Amino acid sequence: MDKKTIIIVVLLGLVIVFYYPILQFLGLYEQPTPPPPQQTQDTTAVTPGPVDTGSGAPEDVSEILTKPGALPAELPDTLPIDTIRVETQLYSVLLSNHGGGPVSMELKEYEYRDDGQVEMIPESEAATPNAVFAGGTYSTAVLPYQASRPAGTYDATRDTVELRYRYTNEAGGAITKTYYFYPNEYHYDLTFTVENTASFGFERSYTMWWNTPLGVTEPQASSDYGSMQAVTMQGGSREAIEEFRDDQLNQSLDGYTTWVGLRSKFFSAVIIPRSREGQAAVAQGSKQSISTEDGRVEIRNITAGVVMPFAGVEGVSDSFTVYVGPLDYLRMDDYNVDLEAMLDIGTMPFFGMLIKPFAIAIMWLLPKLHEVVPNYGVVLFLFAVIVKLITLPLSLKQFKSMQGMRDIAPKLEDLKKRHAKDPQALQRETMRLYKEHGVNPMSGCLVMLPQMPLMIAMFRVFQATILLRNEPFVWFVDDLSQGATGFTDPLIILVIIMVVAQLASSMLTMQSGGGGQQKALTYIFPVMLGFFLYSLPSGLILYWTAFSLLSFMDWFLFKRNQIKNPQIKTA
Repeated sequence: MDKKTIIIVVLLGLVIVFYYPILQFLGLYEQPTPPPPQQTQDTTAVTPGPVDTGSGAPEDVSEILTKPGALPAELPDTLPIDTIRVETQLYSVLLSNHGGGPVSMELKEYEYRDDGQVEMIPESEAATPNAVFAGGTYSTAVLPYQASRPAGTYDATRDTVELRYRYTNEAGGAITKTYYFYPNEYHYDLTFTVENTASFGFERSYTMWWNTPLGVTEPQASSDYGSMQAVTMQGGSREAIEEFRDDQLNQSLDGYTTWVGLRSKFFSAVIIPRSREGQAAVAQGSKQSISTEDGRVEIRNITAGVVMPFAGVEGVSDSFTVYVGPLDYLRMDDYNVDLEAMLDIGTMPFFGMLIKPFAIAIMWLLPKLHEVVPNYGVVLFLFAVIVKLITLPLSLKQFKSMQGMRDIAPKLEDLKKRHAKDPQALQRETMRLYKEHGVNPMSGCLVMLPQMPLMIAMFRVFQATILLRNEPFVWFVDDLSQGATGFTDPLIILVIIMVVAQLASSMLTMQSGGGGQQKALTYIFPVMLGFFLYSLPSGLILYWTAFSLLSFMDWFLFKRNQIKNPQIKTA
């Protein structure tokens, strides 16, 4: 890698890191400014009825039950609390008639490292999702409902299961939640209706909340918490709702809302209005830094919802699709509402569109290879081979250009001495020398440009894809989605191997076309790379190592071709 190439790569890296600030400085991108926070239900505590009554302080369920005009003074004791379990091929969901909705949802295809299926409604004490009215003073999560089926377990692994919960008040009003569970989908459909809204005192709007924060599913809690955020799709634009003030989140974004959801590192829960779009997205939560055995961890508890307006009519009827499952790009893309934007791959303005095709190709190809080779570590080696074969012509062209520049370097120095006082003559003679020897000084840099989108796409995909979660390679590499937590972590061995491979590859490149001034960079750059990337997923480290080792093939092919055809022709 010559000096100019290194400079360009570094500059491109800086552009990627400071992409949004640069766009804002040029006036090409405007950071959305959220309106003043909207008073909504305070679900940070995740209890079965804490609601915001307008004063900003959550109240306990027992207090709300005696508030005039909020909920019935006494819950009827005619309905015992019972549960219904629905089993699909992908998850097991437990629903309660107290709140009329899910209180547990375990994913069958994903487990914690210490065993047990991943729970998407952890430590829940209230039905989730939950509709709240009257500025948050009326919560449907604490109402007693009558179920359309008796308590028990129902099989939805072959056919759709319909389940209805209904609550009625003394004035003739009714709230009904109807669920549809499907055999092989990570979503269920929810129809929410209110009859005789006047009897409840409802008006203007309500909020459908995912009112239970997502839990930690990964061994590295700090990485999992760091990925947790509320996200919405408004007007075709992905917006993160994450404006914490004094470690508290209480934010709303007005606008036509396609969906609102929560995400962690690998999982998400999303509410998608189907009958009509929402009018705003809201999120509440808190964060707190605590000390653990693994160091400082910033805990985040976040809930989010979509605001649904309604006119002063006799009833309300809305339908929702509720996606609760993995951050699987290809699966989420099937919903045709830009749900895949939850992964934040290819969503950056301008540049995102460039890397998105590469990212999609990577996420499509890796599972296909895994169908043939059952070890994702080996799959990554095969993928590195495929990428190396595709980029081989570019790499050989780079070697040739750098070798050509090295061969004519003495003549360039001679020209600089002879035309030291005549820059125009120096430029003219330099171009003549390039043409005479068939050398293009920029080709060594330009061949890198087509590879940059692929490299960045790999970085984004390996950070977000669930494909590598809990996938072992060999020995101490037992989860390709996890990175080294420190320099004593066994995974640091893989990082050291990567640094050595990158160093050897750089030394070969220097032999093919570098000067003495590059020796320092040749030794320092791989070490810096390892230092900055050591905590990235070990799958990405493994791929980078394989790609560096395969660079030896470039060098040997170049040398063999140079022996057969010693004439330099690179332009």
